[in-house]
Amino acid sequence: MDTDNYGKILNELEHKASLKQAIYRNTAEVFALLKKQLFKTASKLQGDYTVKDPSVEVHFKESSKFEAELKFSGDMLMVSMHSNVFSFDSSSSIFQTNYIKSDESLAYCGAIYIHNFLADSVKYNRQADQGSLIARILVNKDKHFIVEGEGTLDFLYQNMAENVINEDILTDIIERSILFCLNSDLILPPFAEIKDVTLYQKQTMLAASGYPTGKNLGYQFKSELEQNNDI
Repeated sequence: MDTDNYGKILNELEHKASLKQAIYRNTAEVFALLKKQLFKTASKLQGDYTVKDPSVEVHFKESSKFEAELKFSGDMLMVSMHSNVFSFDSSSSIFQTNYIKSDESLAYCGAIYIHNFLADSVKYNRQADQGSLIARILVNKDKHFIVEGEGTLDFLYQNMAENVINEDILTDIIERSILFCLNSDLILPPFAEIKDVTLYQKQTMLAASGYPTGKNLGYQFKSELEQNNDI
């Protein structure tokens, strides 16, 4: 005999498990399209620029089902898809929008991340080097999305009700991410901060092909800033 709890389990599976599987499939489709646009961008840059200066490398590489890379000169975009589905914190303003109020299941999203690392960090496997999260794309069951990100990506794609994924939008996100990377230069640390070093530290640096390196992008998501302000 079915119990009340068993009936609730069936109901939750229908409303949550099936929903999350559908969002996962949507996110995987968007990620596949993003990789396609990354490949197109790499091919276009190779044709338009690297023929002029072959020393500037541009290439696309699919690392795995959930990760791909776009190298351009000394920078690299690493895009990755999370295998899980998320909702927003209950205090998020997204729950105040009419779009989500009409159907709270629209707030469940898959996540795609865009990180910036130095190309040499990957080439020389400098595992102590720091990268930065440039943006994350959050995709719901209807393939509507928002982007949380740095620079212009912080505000351009915030209306989930209107934002629907397509090739042109993904290309725009890629190009804006590349521009942000190119406009963020390496910053030398103050001499006084690095002048003292132990022999072990120096030997470790040599084993890792040099000093630990990373761009000082100073990036934080709005939610992280709010958390820090509450401390």
